[in-house]
Amino acid sequence: MDLEHNKQSALRMLDAVGARDVATMSELMTSDATWWTVGRGPREAATPRADFLASFPTLMADLFAGPVSFTIKGVTAEGARVAVEADSQAVLTNGRTYANLYHFLFLFRDGKIAAVREYNDTAYMNASFG
Repeated sequence: MDLEHNKQSALRMLDAVGARDVATMSELMTSDATWWTVGRGPREAATPRADFLASFPTLMADLFAGPVSFTIKGVTAEGARVAVEADSQAVLTNGRTYANLYHFLFLFRDGKIAAVREYNDTAYMNASFG
């Protein structure tokens, strides 16, 4: 697939994440895709697609009172990789505002997302959820 398709798929994924739209997330990913988040173990221990999608709705409901929106700051694509810099905006279940900074690296295979590497401000995250 072409770079524009990959860029649009990465942005659709972030929209789906924010909306908790597991069906769209599933559609965008390969069957063997993985999702890794900084601070949650080595990249080799990335969460397999099935486990990630199964746990995602509960995780999001436990943390956020509603949808999460992402303000895209930049998108760069080369080869089978798309990098997205974004800021998040959400309300936590404890009523506080959540506004973290992110860098997502999407790795594509045959037009679908094969891996996601999510980097965020872990100090801010830990303080917000602590």
